[in-house]
Amino acid sequence: MRLPRSPAVFALSSLGLALALNLGAPPAGAQPAAAASAASTPSFAVRPEVAAALNQAIDFYRAAKAGEARATIEKAQATIQALQPAEATVLHRVRGLVEMQLEQYAAAVQSLQAALAVGAQSAQDALQCQEVLARAHFNLKAYAEAAQAARQAQAAGSKAPAVQAVLVRATYLQDDFKRSVELLEAQRLSEGRLAPEDLRLLASAYGRLKDDANYVRLAEQLLREQGRQEYWPDLLSRVQRQPGWQPRWDIDVYRLRLQLGLMEEAEDYLVLAELATRAGLPAEAEQVLAAGFAKGVLGKGQGAAEQERLRASVRRQAEDDRASLEAAAARAPAPGDARAALHTFNTGAALVAIGRAEPGLARMRAALGASLPDADQARLQYGQALARVGRGAEAAEVFQQVAGHAQLGLLARLWALAAAAPGKR
Repeated sequence: MRLPRSPAVFALSSLGLALALNLGAPPAGAQPAAAASAASTPSFAVRPEVAAALNQAIDFYRAAKAGEARATIEKAQATIQALQPAEATVLHRVRGLVEMQLEQYAAAVQSLQAALAVGAQSAQDALQCQEVLARAHFNLKAYAEAAQAARQAQAAGSKAPAVQAVLVRATYLQDDFKRSVELLEAQRLSEGRLAPEDLRLLASAYGRLKDDANYVRLAEQLLREQGRQEYWPDLLSRVQRQPGWQPRWDIDVYRLRLQLGLMEEAEDYLVLAELATRAGLPAEAEQVLAAGFAKGVLGKGQGAAEQERLRASVRRQAEDDRASLEAAAARAPAPGDARAALHTFNTGAALVAIGRAEPGLARMRAALGASLPDADQARLQYGQALARVGRGAEAAEVFQQVAGHAQLGLLARLWALAAAAPGKR
């Protein structure tokens, strides 16, 4: 993993401007900076020959000739006699920044460490060295050293987002997920929110810590706010692994997988078709099989003939069912007792499946007002029916009623996300 270029790296261009303006020959009679006072002397108070080399290096850098810039600094370091601390420091520092531009990270580490070791630069310049040093270590995959350099930079006053990014990622890549979570949660508290890439890293750290509640919470947030489609398969796989999950709810998971285009195997379509048939919804089963054939995962291979027979059988059932459903649509819904309410609800769902949305939804609503054996699943399925006919806002309200359910809550929230963003599939 490589971080984006940090502000510290871009400091080379602003540093170049400062050098070009200030590195001319000192006034007549001026003396080079003495070693004893180097720490308090401005870093750019250097002799003309050093200034000339630095300005030439900066010109090369501005012309996108970083290799020539590095060679110029190397020559100055090798040939100019008795470099004063301030001169050695600025040569090391500019060389390190040029080497970062060249992606010569090991060399940059040496140059930047040398600049810091001399100790003849301002606190601000030393801080810049420390910031860039953290990134150089990170790009070398020396994560322990990168984290240490980032901590030292922050201790010295760095507020650079890139330094925080190095610290967090270097900590994560050392498998210290607990500390990664602490750093990112503190960052969120300080900043009010996390950037998407940091939120993804935090979700991953929670996942590695087996903190399922926080992982799911953040994955849902990334789906909702950032449209991160890669979280769908993992979140859906967690639904049926929840303690207390009931097989009768499987149909609602498969339906969402179908809607999201996450059915890849023939078995997926066959299972959902069977579940729909058992639920008294042959029209839905026919539609599921048609989708499998259209995708090319059914009707091929050794099972092709059996799958064709199944499709023909389901089609006949759907045709036989249609006449009775049309007759039911002409009657007013009568939920009655629990058994009658369940029949009314299932009739409504079947009507929606054959395209009779209004009478179907009316029956489902009426049944919800009576006593149903699993009212939460019924609400979930009523929301699905609303979403199916394009009434996403109403569907979201219904899904919200189930969002707190111990087992169905996650699935209801995922259905709500899918209904809210039908184009992001």
